[in-house]
Amino acid sequence: MLPIQNFKDFINHNSLFAQSNKILLAVSGGKDSVLMVHFFKLAGFDFGIAHCNFNLRADESQRDENFVRMLANSLEVPFYVTNFKTKSYAATHKISTQMAARDLRYNWFEEIRQSENYDFIALAQHQDDAMETVLLNLTRGTGIAGLHGILPKRDKLIRPLLFLSREQINELIVKNDIDFVEDSSNLSVDYARNKIRLKVIPHLKEINPNLEQTFEQNIQRFSETELVLQNVVSELRGA
Repeated sequence: MLPIQNFKDFINHNSLFAQSNKILLAVSGGKDSVLMVHFFKLAGFDFGIAHCNFNLRADESQRDENFVRMLANSLEVPFYVTNFKTKSYAATHKISTQMAARDLRYNWFEEIRQSENYDFIALAQHQDDAMETVLLNLTRGTGIAGLHGILPKRDKLIRPLLFLSREQINELIVKNDIDFVEDSSNLSVDYARNKIRLKVIPHLKEINPNLEQTFEQNIQRFSETELVLQNVVSELRGA
């Protein structure tokens, strides 16, 4: 069984969306996004599934698309898919492949959200993603906004799995015998985020085995501090 009540409590506590809202789920086919689909289905929410094929991993990319299509069909929910020439876009705009993929998918998700009348776009990021983002921001240089990492809600983007760690997600996948596809690029250290995940965090967890929980608390404090500063600045500008 999935912790549906915890899922709903997180959504309500963070005012992510209302029961009547229509949500577009960004689904890659990996553990995180597939688990999110099952949460939404069991919770009885109105949703559709969107999948991006970035054509970066040859047959594996097509395998992922086929898997997500079958998942949507099995659950009888709307399915949207697009294919990107990601490397060409990156070369044209002189940006990294990762940044190109980010720009392409977010722009397309928003197009689908508007054209198909969805209220929000749900992303399957979790506590470890938020922790990795903070560490990445600190490494590259950041202000206070970069210290809170990933927020549960920002404009039309919502992240309803931020109450779970990667370890908890893995456990739920196994216990509930949920099928998914594995992205081989997750094991590559060619990407900065993967280096943080695979090389840095294991050493930090030797120092603090409860690293995820500590970062969750830190992120909450940083978010509250940012809000206080924003209010003070607003008051000073209005004075």
